[in-house]
Amino acid sequence: MKIILIGFMGTGKTVIGKKISSKSNIKFVDIDNEIEKRENMTITKIFETKGEQYFRLLETKVLKESLIEKNIIISTGGGIITTEENLNILKDEKNVVFLDGSVETIKRNVSRELDKRPLLKNSSNISNTIEKLLNQRYDKYNCACDIKININDKNIQEVVSEILVSIR
Repeated sequence: MKIILIGFMGTGKTVIGKKISSKSNIKFVDIDNEIEKRENMTITKIFETKGEQYFRLLETKVLKESLIEKNIIISTGGGIITTEENLNILKDEKNVVFLDGSVETIKRNVSRELDKRPLLKNSSNISNTIEKLLNQRYDKYNCACDIKININDKNIQEVVSEILVSIR
């Protein structure tokens, strides 16, 4: 079984991916964490020192490597759908799950760790920045996914259960 979680930052892709992994005893890969390990620096630092384009190239490489595995749960970064290559890769896969959250839900979830969010870190109005980025990406998330799960007003276990029911 292969499940790929996509969605905006703060929609719970990593937490939910880990939960599904432990429930199903399938390997879990968080693409952002994998990049941080390989580069020995945070995503924020990569953005600051090497730029977003460099990061996106690494992201594509790690995605392709992860997809070679037959049984894997993959948590992607929120911007993975911003490159045409990644979008096409995801469209060709099955069980691509879009975790869809409102601006309010996302803001609540990311507000505790803004220093880890390079695209929000220097924002003077976080809600507006989230809304703007979400609007730019929303159609691409929809285009890439097979399954769309609304995460608003749901706990992690409810979302995990909904995903597991949807893919079987």
